[in-house]
Amino acid sequence: MRRDWSKIRPNSVKGWCLRLPLRLIPKNTVVKVRSGLNQDMRWIVGSSLHGCWLGTYELDKQNAVSRIIRTGMKVLDIGAHAGFYTLAFSRLVGDEGHVWAFEPSAENAANILRHINLNRLRNVTLLQAAVVNRSGVTGFQISENNSTGITKGEGMYRVPCVSIDNLIADKIVPIPEVIKIDVEGAESLILEGARTLLSKQHTQLFIALHGGTQKSNCREILESMGYRICLLDGTPLGCGEIISDEIYAVPGKPQLV
Repeated sequence: MRRDWSKIRPNSVKGWCLRLPLRLIPKNTVVKVRSGLNQDMRWIVGSSLHGCWLGTYELDKQNAVSRIIRTGMKVLDIGAHAGFYTLAFSRLVGDEGHVWAFEPSAENAANILRHINLNRLRNVTLLQAAVVNRSGVTGFQISENNSTGITKGEGMYRVPCVSIDNLIADKIVPIPEVIKIDVEGAESLILEGARTLLSKQHTQLFIALHGGTQKSNCREILESMGYRICLLDGTPLGCGEIISDEIYAVPGKPQLV
């Protein structure tokens, strides 16, 4: 079993020692991904964590999405960052499927576009916008690790924002079979803007949860829409507090096997 080395904090002694040789690789070097869902695809060093090109990044989630996403599916990658899962989804859905990647950060979006071109992907559409509960503009900021988040008020930038329901109503995207959400604290806003879609109980979701408030808010919305909340391996969660930062939500009985 491969270990997810990216879970070891960079500021720990072990993390610093493990990453020391990797610091010798110049940023913007194009390498082949060593293992995992994106094996042999091309990746830009420095666009995200080294675990992305080593193939060890978020192994549990890699395994989970690989069991759910099939050829021909339509997938939304919301909070695509540098495009790690965008590449993975592109491979999984094949030529008959399509991936829509949403990323408000200009730097991250540029990296996604480079990854799309480096790998000659023809089944990916990049939309440089934040996904929330409405369409318009919103405040936006970038943290030190280049992750992104929505802010109240002006924030550091003003970026276009959209809701999933509006995107579908305007026929910009079709009804997706799977949505992946990783947006640093705006998860519940995305779900609020997707109530019409969720009420159809058609779409499966992989959600990264950031903090207790988001866990509570997302659970309330999902359960009100008839969704069942599970761990990434498909194990249903009980009625208590969500203890995992990563969940898989599906209408009715989980499909992970």
